[in-house]
Amino acid sequence: MSVCPCRVLEDKGPSYESCCGPLHAGKKDAANPEALMRARYSAYVKKTIPFIATTQLTEVAEEFDQAEAEKWADSADWRGLKIVSTNKGGATDDTGIVEFEAHYTDKASAKELIHKETSLFHKVNGKWLFKEGVIAGAQAFKRLEPKIGRNDPCSCGSGKKFKKCCAA
Repeated sequence: MSVCPCRVLEDKGPSYESCCGPLHAGKKDAANPEALMRARYSAYVKKTIPFIATTQLTEVAEEFDQAEAEKWADSADWRGLKIVSTNKGGATDDTGIVEFEAHYTDKASAKELIHKETSLFHKVNGKWLFKEGVIAGAQAFKRLEPKIGRNDPCSCGSGKKFKKCCAA
């Protein structure tokens, strides 16, 4: 048996079957926010995205985009998880914070990237759920449209240079 995906960077630890597997199978709940963070990371690696949806606390107006999560999981070669710090999340706490780094390689660009995030967790009816995350400095930026230079024709169609039209 190999080390669980959430422990690969540590190069030691329990197997998937004894670590995150039982959480993904619904056989047990995460004991604390760090355990849930590890299981959520492993869900991306193992492509068990429904686990991500069921462990997320969403407001009425919010909706988990499972298709987008599956797309991200498929677009990466997941290399490992590093827990940077934890705050609260004990047996008597109702909230917890986990700061982590998810290491991966983007399949399209072959670039090694690090997703850095600080995540907030809430305990609801005795069960830990992910509430929200704050991403620390985006590692990669993909421009959806070509960059318009200052001296290029303006994209509005005026015929003027960009710097004298919409950029002014």
